[in-house]
Amino acid sequence: MYDDLPEDHENAFVYLERRFREQLDESLKDNDQGSFDAYAKRRYMSAVKAAATSLDIPGIAEFPMPSNEREVWAAFEDFETDILNLTVQIEINHARRRKRYSVVFDGAERERLRHYIEQIRAVVEKSDAPQGKRDAIFKKLADLTLEIDRTRTRYEVVADAVLSVARLSGDVEREGLEPWWKWVKLIFGVIDDAKDKEPKQTLPAPEERKRLEAPRKQLPAPENKGFEKSFDDDIPF
Repeated sequence: MYDDLPEDHENAFVYLERRFREQLDESLKDNDQGSFDAYAKRRYMSAVKAAATSLDIPGIAEFPMPSNEREVWAAFEDFETDILNLTVQIEINHARRRKRYSVVFDGAERERLRHYIEQIRAVVEKSDAPQGKRDAIFKKLADLTLEIDRTRTRYEVVADAVLSVARLSGDVEREGLEPWWKWVKLIFGVIDDAKDKEPKQTLPAPEERKRLEAPRKQLPAPENKGFEKSFDDDIPF
């Protein structure tokens, strides 16, 4: 689970919270013991708080942990609601940033881009660069070809491919950027034209992420949920 974390710390938090929630839901399946429910929910809360601390997500680490079974029933509802509030904000803000730094191509634009990429590939193939370096560039160009077939093409993938080819020139002032640079300029031209055709964003800039607050209320424990139980250790999943 931890080896598959996204690079972005907020996306990593959303990823981990969902994995912890899946583990919680699985542990509660077909279980009718109130004391175990409280234990499992407290473990989930502890794991989410630990992830928030490690990934520097504000507001969650300060959320007070319930110390006994009765407090779990009240605290979990507030914690669950606030986590949902936060993760939705993260996903909306990241979706808007992805849209800002990406572009949509139509069929004709994709065909032109594929042609330009093939021209760059041919230039690299004819170069005197070591085969290992050429293979690495071919991999970047293949990634770029796949990227333009996505719903939205990310600028970072385009830049990564261009920089890889640029390194092939070595000393730019001495060797110059031609002949592959003309194809790069044509790629940039397609990107600019496609971006200009997109509707301009009219939504206001994303607001600063809301900090989670302590529980706002204390709910009574459900009846017949078993005896109160103290919890000694906060052990994440």
